[in-house]
Amino acid sequence: MPSQFFPARSSRHRVACFALYRALLRTAQRVPLPDDLTTSSPLVGPNPTQHPIRTLIRNAFRRNRKDTSPRLVVSALKNGYRFLTLLTRAAETSEPPNPERASVLAFLRRNQDRVLQIKAQLAAKAEEWKQGSTAPIPDRQTIIKRVSPEGVWPPVYAPAIPVRPLSMFRDGIRRPPVLGHAMGVPFLRFKKPQPRFLERVLRQKAMRRHKRIGIITALQEEGMADAQEEDLWEEQVERLIAEANKRRKGRVGVGRQERVKREPTYVDSLKEVIWNLVDLTSKEHEDLVARGRAMWQIVLAEREQALEEEKERLERLGRGGEEPKLRDWKRPLRLSTRPREKKKKRVKMMMVKAGVEKGTPGDGGQTSTVGASGETPPPKQ
Repeated sequence: MPSQFFPARSSRHRVACFALYRALLRTAQRVPLPDDLTTSSPLVGPNPTQHPIRTLIRNAFRRNRKDTSPRLVVSALKNGYRFLTLLTRAAETSEPPNPERASVLAFLRRNQDRVLQIKAQLAAKAEEWKQGSTAPIPDRQTIIKRVSPEGVWPPVYAPAIPVRPLSMFRDGIRRPPVLGHAMGVPFLRFKKPQPRFLERVLRQKAMRRHKRIGIITALQEEGMADAQEEDLWEEQVERLIAEANKRRKGRVGVGRQERVKREPTYVDSLKEVIWNLVDLTSKEHEDLVARGRAMWQIVLAEREQALEEEKERLERLGRGGEEPKLRDWKRPLRLSTRPREKKKKRVKMMMVKAGVEKGTPGDGGQTSTVGASGETPPPKQ
């Protein structure tokens, strides 16, 4: 088997590519261009003195530098030598311009229009991204709304959308949404697969909640011990200062008990931070529970409507006596109807796989072993 060819490791290939690259750049610089393709052209880039053909050559070499297939490498080199001949003839000054120069100018103008179109598309996408992922979508309303005042806690939510019409379902059969939760965050599953933006919102909320709980745990376990040591150090320093003041003599105010306002300790400050975080987490949990109750009301309304529509459908089909049932989201399991294989069949299959077969009735019930080469040895005498 021949060894694999790596163009980047071949010195002869690298020398040929660099020679072709430099020759193309030098020849492209000599091609005369009109003003609309040199100064105001989008092919020039940030450098106004850059030649547009040199930019295209660099981009082409960057695009093909990872090719390792000999077929692609040979084709790229042939194209490079052909364009070198084309640029050499286009650089010749002649009146009127030769066909090679006209083809180069036409190619640059077509490529210029393509670059302008790409830049316009990128600018439109950038403008869309500037709005932000949390920006409200026009003509889109939330599924639940808060009906309790801002100062009342816990909050109360209610459904903000009516029951969906049956025309929204392609097959004409209503499938009620499913109430689920991800890390304690409730959500309604209206369709499968789950939308990407819903997955992102659930992940961000769960990560934010886990991060806050991790901070509370770290403060309770490690931060409290450090705060207690800091308070002990402060107490020792204050006691030493008080003893030094008592030993002083001949000073005004010695013996008088100074009233100093005591500052909160490190433990007190840390407990206050932990309490605020715990209170924020508990309020967030209560808010999620209230939202889940409102979403459950939507599920119940959809189920009731689905049962009524299923009952009407059965009556139209002449099966009014049957009990209407909701359509399940889950795909039904297909149980195998094949009976179990008997033990003898399994043994026979194992023998066939091992290369052992039973002889024919004419051999007197004698077995013959077939080897790996497919030849059957002669019977024993």
